[in-house]
Amino acid sequence: MAQKTFKELRDDVVKDGGLHTCLYFDLHSNSPDALKEVMVGFISKLTKEEGVRFGVGEIDEPMEHQGAFSATAKVTLLVDRFGTLVSLCSSYGPIGVEIEEPLEVRLPLHEAQEALLLVSSISQQFTNIMLKKGMDENEKAAFEGKMKARIELGKRLLGTAGRE
Repeated sequence: MAQKTFKELRDDVVKDGGLHTCLYFDLHSNSPDALKEVMVGFISKLTKEEGVRFGVGEIDEPMEHQGAFSATAKVTLLVDRFGTLVSLCSSYGPIGVEIEEPLEVRLPLHEAQEALLLVSSISQQFTNIMLKKGMDENEKAAFEGKMKARIELGKRLLGTAGRE
């Protein structure tokens, strides 16, 4: 069986509800060689995430500025659904995101709810970290108990999303 071209794979992914997207990253290091290694590993990990059907990265040459080096990368991805893209953006923090195709994104209700719950969860995790910084051990324990209950409720809500 012949391997599909990028265009054929892209068309199949988009036809099945996926997206063709480009994510942009900027990383910094004290060494240009270390920076390249980190970028290659970073892109390799990103392109192997669940829901990524295809991924390839282009890394620009590191540039020096005041003794430090920075490099940008463009990572072209084909992902299976919008929720995957939301998860990748939340986990990897790109400095830029472009959805190349489709030109209009339509989401089933359960997928829109799942994406919003993911964003909410990440926001809650950040808030928890910031709140815990000013708590004593008893306050932290009580707070963590409340958060575990919220997590369980969120999981139940996520499990029922779109089934009504």
